[in-house]
Amino acid sequence: MNKPQIQTWLWSLILIALGTGVLLRFWAITNNQFFFYDEGMYLGYNRKFLDLVGANLPKDLNELFTILGLMFKTALTTAKALWFFLLNLRVFILGPEAWYFARIVSAVAGVASVALTYLFARRYFQSQRVALLSAVFLSLLPSHVFYSRLGMQESLSTLLFLSALFVYLIYRTQKWSPAVAATLLACVFLTNYRMIISPIFLVAIDVFESRRNKEVMDWKRLTIGIGVFAVIVFVVGSLYGGINRYVTFGWMTHQASEAEGQRSLMNFLSYPTYVFLLEGFLFALIFWSNIYLVMKKQWGLILPFLLVLLQMAGFSFAAEKGARYLCVVLPLMAVAAAVSVDYCLNVFNKKAYIVGVIILACLMMTIESVRLAGAQTNYAQAVGLILGHDPQAGILSTQPLVEQLYVPHENQVQECPKNLSDFIALYEKGYRYLILDPQAYISWTKDEQRFSPPLIDFLQNIHDHVKPLAVFNHLSPLSLKRFVLDHNQNLSQSLRFLRVASQEGYGQIRIYDIGQSLTFLKQQAMAASARQ
Repeated sequence: MNKPQIQTWLWSLILIALGTGVLLRFWAITNNQFFFYDEGMYLGYNRKFLDLVGANLPKDLNELFTILGLMFKTALTTAKALWFFLLNLRVFILGPEAWYFARIVSAVAGVASVALTYLFARRYFQSQRVALLSAVFLSLLPSHVFYSRLGMQESLSTLLFLSALFVYLIYRTQKWSPAVAATLLACVFLTNYRMIISPIFLVAIDVFESRRNKEVMDWKRLTIGIGVFAVIVFVVGSLYGGINRYVTFGWMTHQASEAEGQRSLMNFLSYPTYVFLLEGFLFALIFWSNIYLVMKKQWGLILPFLLVLLQMAGFSFAAEKGARYLCVVLPLMAVAAAVSVDYCLNVFNKKAYIVGVIILACLMMTIESVRLAGAQTNYAQAVGLILGHDPQAGILSTQPLVEQLYVPHENQVQECPKNLSDFIALYEKGYRYLILDPQAYISWTKDEQRFSPPLIDFLQNIHDHVKPLAVFNHLSPLSLKRFVLDHNQNLSQSLRFLRVASQEGYGQIRIYDIGQSLTFLKQQAMAASARQ
């Protein structure tokens, strides 16, 4: 095969890979498939107001701006104001109950991130090969495909974060660069309050670039960047009596207090482990081979790798080591992997083996990503089964915020209480069905530790001894792994939970008749009393 034919085949494979990535992000994206509690919270917020707006759409610009002003004000009462505001806009585009709107935003942001990753790598490394490899890796990367399909803010914040780094790094000689980059980072913060740390990346870039190029740091540029970021955060946080600042920093304080006691060495290995568990073994090896570049002092190649390590290190101190916190640096992870294989192609003679590793890594990622794109959940089916039997049914659930999306009135689904007396009281108010799902192993465990069975006493007794009305498999082993690692606080405990999850049915949704369950609990209590 001559060189032109080889190039034709390579371009064909690249286009197929990129096209596959786009398809995976948009495949069945309008299905109302949700995995996380947060997705229901984001979409359910302001529901009554949006229903009212949907029934009375603005007749002129004055009414439109009045409604937008109210949306903006209510969004500021959350810790992710920009994301809540964007989701509220669905009422003007697809209607208030177009729950898939959030997934469409994520898919569009995901595809845009792939394109921007190409541009970032092309401009920074001045290499089309690195740029194409970066785009292909990100296009097929399982985690990026996954987050590009969720009704969560991760995909959008990734696009905004990469845009900020692109502007700050690629246009570093332009006077407007730090202010624009800081504005984009402020938008990242307003979609994800945990990214209050994002100015650290500006500091890291300037320190690295000044050392690499043996230049004096431009403190003025850095000060402008950090200053503009701080001003935007302060001004937005101070609007309407400072409600956003109160809510956001309240959450950050809460997160900081939860982080106490989460300092075991194993937990600090969470993020390095996720690369192997979630992205595929070969891709992980390619990414971590950047350590070889560090050893070889290839300083001009390792900035993306170092920025990924910075994100890993920062969030290793948080109470929750959620895999989603790596999402904003997934493009940099793809670039770092591309740089590593490009270096090997330039230095080593066994190019056919290196190309084989690249192709095999992409195939492994594609298989994983296809499985993720086809993953299903059963929240809608569980609720539909109950409503089909009784349209006015009251439901207690361990995942109420997602399941409330599937009922006409939010109060039909309430959070399952954590004590038996409240459980009985809600039954007396007309709640007749209980839905247990994997969320129970986050918030309803007896020892109050995540993924640490058993559940609280009365729920575990119901689970073990009462026959469910229906059981749905719900989360596949692949989806459950994502669910657990996205809520991980103790890596050892989370991995133990996953090892026995299939045989214990931890990924299931189980529906119970509350009346039947209370009858059993009463009989159990009477039997225990008689034995005494």
